[in-house]
Amino acid sequence: MQVDSVTEIRRALAFSVLTQHSIQIMSLATIVILARLLTPEEIGVYAVAASVAFLAIELRALGVGQYLIRETEISDEKIRCATGVMMVVSWSLAVIIAIGSPFIAEFYSEPALEIIFWIIAATFIFSPFSSVPSALLKRNMQFQSLFVVRFISNLARSGSSIGFVLMGYSYYGLAMGALVGAIAEVACNTYFRAPGIPWSPAFSRFKELFRFGVLTSAAGTFKQFSLSLPDLVLGRVATMADVGMFSRGLGVVVFLNQIIVHAVGPVVLPHLSEVKRKGESVGDAYLHAIKLLGAFCWPIFAVVNICAYSMIHALFGDQWDAAVPVASVLAFWAILQSTHSFSYFALVTVEKEKLTLKKEAAIFVARFIAVVAAAPHGLLMVAWAMVFAGIVEVVINTWVISKAVGVSVRRQIEAFIPNLIIAAACWISLKVLSLFIDFQALNSWISLSIIGVSMLVVWLTAMRLTRHEAWDIIIQMAGRFIPGRS
Repeated sequence: MQVDSVTEIRRALAFSVLTQHSIQIMSLATIVILARLLTPEEIGVYAVAASVAFLAIELRALGVGQYLIRETEISDEKIRCATGVMMVVSWSLAVIIAIGSPFIAEFYSEPALEIIFWIIAATFIFSPFSSVPSALLKRNMQFQSLFVVRFISNLARSGSSIGFVLMGYSYYGLAMGALVGAIAEVACNTYFRAPGIPWSPAFSRFKELFRFGVLTSAAGTFKQFSLSLPDLVLGRVATMADVGMFSRGLGVVVFLNQIIVHAVGPVVLPHLSEVKRKGESVGDAYLHAIKLLGAFCWPIFAVVNICAYSMIHALFGDQWDAAVPVASVLAFWAILQSTHSFSYFALVTVEKEKLTLKKEAAIFVARFIAVVAAAPHGLLMVAWAMVFAGIVEVVINTWVISKAVGVSVRRQIEAFIPNLIIAAACWISLKVLSLFIDFQALNSWISLSIIGVSMLVVWLTAMRLTRHEAWDIIIQMAGRFIPGRS
């Protein structure tokens, strides 16, 4: 039974990684193409619209997915009630966005935002018919089906966005691509929808689910709002071109973070919920997860701090030079931000939704004060403000996890030390190497190739010397590709 459970988790993780990596590669290709088709100002206009839209997306989810995954028993009534809540919230938000679009456009002195928000509002109509089926697929660890759903919907979104931009629709084309992707996602979820799952909404459990959803979605909204703050603030006090530059610098580190964190993230909540149902330690499982994550995230972002110039030029081209110092500084923020990437899942698992909300609210306040204070002083100061807020975030998360999940501050620090050593080894090695090789003078792709190969050797050596538990996982994975090894 235990073997079957481990096999199921590994299979789910494999498809989760496949899903997220394929989507991230597709997204990267789309971003690279669009960075050459659109100007920083056009990117900035859509970045502001997308930041507002992401806040609404967090609200419309209303914790429905987490509710369906976390529940010990699931019934048709609960599924119908989840659908009902999604309909009420999603369609209400669509109306609010449509009505509020002219006021937002006026606030940012950008008339194009009004039309963009009208298009984005249309995507919310389809949300109830995607969110509930996707949550049920996650609950049942059917990540193979989820892979198909996500791949096709993102392919439709990316392809149509590029197509609309090529036809001259500029930032409107990006919004239209999002609408096409939403329609494609509904179609795919309908195909994989299990027989007997009810379509009709119900409201008998509305109050129970709404109360749960308000807490979880509010926490998610604070988290998303915190991430969107630079775009929203800069859009008001600076130019849309500045927003575009900061967005591209932030986009580089967020992209790398998503490759790693989002690859395993969809499996974390179902896994922690399963650990809890079996009566095992959620704290130990959480500590193990973040220690492994840090072994991959921290060294990568330490390297990005030095090679940001090569990355920006290789991916986006010369017109994005102003994003280089932003990405370099934000690499430090990414290290801090990734430290407790799974704290939300852990707190939801132990039913600490109120504490989750308080935690995210405190982090939001710290980031808001820092970004607003720094915004008048330029993009680089905003990036350093994010780093300062990241330090506050680590302190808050470490304290909350110790209180709610039962993992002491000392155990958390001890878990982070090997990751810190490995990241420092990579950063120092690349810094020394850059004294002998002028990476900015070389072709950007050649520079990245040299950096990638050399840092891989340093990373593996440091992992071995620190006897990091991730080393055994790497050896096991490598063994599958080496003939004669099992």
